[in-house]
Amino acid sequence: MRKLLLSSLFALSVFTTTGCKEPDPYAYETHIENIRNASAKGIGFSGMKDLVKTVITSPDNGPRLDEFVQKVIPVFEEQWDSSPEHQVNMLEMLRDIGRPEAAPLWSKALGTLDGSEEGRKRVLIALQGIQRAKATGSTDAVLGLFEGLTKDPSKDKGKAEGEIRRELARTLGILKDPKAVPALIAALQQPTEMRPPQIHRIVAEALGNLRDPAAIEPLVIANFSIPDDQTDSKNLSNRVKLALNSIGEPAVPRLVELLTGKEDDIVIKKVVEAGSTVPVVRFTAALMLGSLGSPQAVDALIKNIPADSCKPVVKEDPKKKDKKKKAEEEEEDPDKADNENLRNAIVTSLGQIGDPKAAAAICPCTQATVHFEEQFMMVEALGYVGGDEAVKCLTNFLKTAESDPETLPTTDKTPLSIRIEAGRFAVLAAGPDQVAAVREAFAANTDPKVAEGLKQWEPALATLETCKNDKDCYLKTLKDTNANWVARENAAMELTRLAPGDAAVAEAIAQAYKVREVDARVTMALMAARIMQGKRCQKCVDTFEDIMKGEKGTTDISYQKAVLTARDTIAKLSE
Repeated sequence: MRKLLLSSLFALSVFTTTGCKEPDPYAYETHIENIRNASAKGIGFSGMKDLVKTVITSPDNGPRLDEFVQKVIPVFEEQWDSSPEHQVNMLEMLRDIGRPEAAPLWSKALGTLDGSEEGRKRVLIALQGIQRAKATGSTDAVLGLFEGLTKDPSKDKGKAEGEIRRELARTLGILKDPKAVPALIAALQQPTEMRPPQIHRIVAEALGNLRDPAAIEPLVIANFSIPDDQTDSKNLSNRVKLALNSIGEPAVPRLVELLTGKEDDIVIKKVVEAGSTVPVVRFTAALMLGSLGSPQAVDALIKNIPADSCKPVVKEDPKKKDKKKKAEEEEEDPDKADNENLRNAIVTSLGQIGDPKAAAAICPCTQATVHFEEQFMMVEALGYVGGDEAVKCLTNFLKTAESDPETLPTTDKTPLSIRIEAGRFAVLAAGPDQVAAVREAFAANTDPKVAEGLKQWEPALATLETCKNDKDCYLKTLKDTNANWVARENAAMELTRLAPGDAAVAEAIAQAYKVREVDARVTMALMAARIMQGKRCQKCVDTFEDIMKGEKGTTDISYQKAVLTARDTIAKLSE
């Protein structure tokens, strides 16, 4: 009897334990079972969503993501049509998992756009997923919807008009399928009344990602003919510039044609019809060529420096100068102003490209102005060009230059302050064999304020003397976050000469973009692209983007030039 009782109790305990065991909330099967149960479907989707949040935030979650693809996606496909109230939940989970195997469901979601808010929501979430997963399996669905909305945008209206088309264009740029190019060009060529200007910005960006030379002409026309009230770095003009940077050297010949300013050029005709002018086209083309950074453009840029714009300025006696008369004369000569603007753009671009043969063309321009900001442009360009001719010009400038007092940017500047700026760029242009010439030019300045200001460039001269032609020595200086910024800047410049095409050095220069001095950041951004000589460097891109992302919201307007230069470099180096 006792034995029977014990056996019964054991059996009961086993029955009770197995019967009351809770389903495992960390098992996909638990929630799949509920999803397939009509009376527990809501609980199933809710539980699955909680599990997905846990999975995507877990370390080493690769196997769990694979398991989701194998077990859950087929269930979502099976439930899609019969569970419209849970489609948003499914799309959100698929987006968060971010695997391209979800492409069939995302493509289905794109087909549900009906003009309703719910339909918009489904499409936007699906596009987020496609972008994240780079799901090329959805390319046809994305392209089809984009083409349809370009022709008939009625389902993309309302408070957020154009939002769907923007995200579709962005997605096509991310997917990088060449068959999207004609549709994107067609959208870029649409009359402005048919779409908000934000669409053109994203379309230009997408065409840059696709890098098809067929987009060059439409991009250039759009730049000059489509009005854009946005004035920051995200406007259409800047997006076009970045797109052309991404396309690269194939854009050079067309921009050179625009630089020459022939009035019978089809683009110039359209631009003039749209209300712009030939000088504006030439000025913009010159700047775009500099941003591209291709040595192919150097000869054309030099040739197009306006003939009279680099003649030595005739210095006037301040006591005799009639300011009012001078202002009236300048106002009456718009051609002179246009030529000087073009000269400044070309000189700046030659500096960005950095071919030493440009120094001979730039040097006379240093004597053609006494405006402080223009003088700075000239010496900066010579510094970035480098070489014997640039050093010779800069050392002479160091001994003789003065600025018009009326053009000084701040009250702490004097007419001789431009010599201090020239000192920085003389050091940057110099190689180890030219240190003595730079020191001699420094010593020739007896003005106490100038002499004191020139001392700040001493660490760069010391680096040249120490490292000479030793790549590793410069690399060590570049990477030393405690080193003086001018020494690190100089090291970056020397490395472009000593290690052309070295991706590892380019990445080190990109990392040095985090240097505290804003001016040095411009140099780092330029040199990272220059050293790669037209090749791509995704690690460099990732480094720049990580730095800028980490600093978002913490930088002020003084960083703008550095940020824009870095974005130009990102466009050129992105794979």
